[in-house]
Amino acid sequence: IDPTYPGLFAPFSAQRLFTALGSNITDVRFFTPGSANASLTNGFGVVFSDVDLAGTTAIEFFDATDQSLGNFFVPQALGNETFSFLGVRFSEGSVISRARITSGNQVLAPGNTLTDLVVMDDFIYGEPIPEPSTLLLLMLAMAAALDVRGRRSLS
Repeated sequence: IDPTYPGLFAPFSAQRLFTALGSNITDVRFFTPGSANASLTNGFGVVFSDVDLAGTTAIEFFDATDQSLGNFFVPQALGNETFSFLGVRFSEGSVISRARITSGNQVLAPGNTLTDLVVMDDFIYGEPIPEPSTLLLLMLAMAAALDVRGRRSLS
């Protein structure tokens, strides 16, 4: 994006830096692996590179009804090519359906080297489980299948 950026950001895991294009906001939604079914998780965390200012980089968590569970700020780490981590685990269990990540207060763009440019590296999360409504539908489908199977064996 800008030729000076390699001197600002260091990858925590090689070749895995993430950023939103044209924005500093990234929305992460959770799905059951291998499907398009929404799911919930109990925790989520991100490794950030180059968080210079306190109170600008954050993760806000949302529940299944899209109500905020809280906005949490990432600790700053002064200097270039530094790392910060923020992760939150909810003791109530799997309640997170979405996480909104605000990376710094600037958008990465050619010629923009202002503070506070931030990129993301690794995402860490608890294994997603189906939302309660999806789980209920799955249980009803299994019960119906067992009922049909039971009726066939009685015939």
